[in-house]
Amino acid sequence: MKKLLLLLPVLLLIAYGCSTTEQSLSDDTDGKETRFTDEDSSNDEMLASLRTTLADAYSNKQNKIPEGFNRIKVKQEVQKNIYEGYRIQIFSGEDVIGADTTAGNFRAWADTTLSGYQPDTYVFFKTPYFRVHVGDFHNRDKAIQVSNLVKRYFKDAWVVYDNVNPEKVPADTTTIELIRKEDQ
Repeated sequence: MKKLLLLLPVLLLIAYGCSTTEQSLSDDTDGKETRFTDEDSSNDEMLASLRTTLADAYSNKQNKIPEGFNRIKVKQEVQKNIYEGYRIQIFSGEDVIGADTTAGNFRAWADTTLSGYQPDTYVFFKTPYFRVHVGDFHNRDKAIQVSNLVKRYFKDAWVVYDNVNPEKVPADTTTIELIRKEDQ
């Protein structure tokens, strides 16, 4: 019973707190209807046009960059690592004898077949395979051009990204081609 007596005043406080102190709109109108006229709508349109202009006071202003800043040109130098480049892989296998044989066969073939550039051969072990790479190229297009010549004898040749020896890279103007059979 004591709990009910304590709960009753709390509920009355909550109900009083939720009630409004303002009169409702239906009491204000007293049954009168409000009608809008054309004059009111034209005033509203004029007010709307003025509001957009006043609210956007800085829309016409443009920040101009001083001429001195336009003349400054920042030149960024791209530093290229001269040891990055491309090689042609002609062998990859688990047999060291096969890798050495392929490297020897390539050297003999390149000496008698290629003109303009004598690519070096590199045999190395990269777990779990022995690989044979040939040539040193900075330009991928040049590596692809030479790989197309090498593919005539070594069918599995393909261009790979590798560290190169900068002294062995052919000049950009070097023409690498096959020696014609009638010249021999």
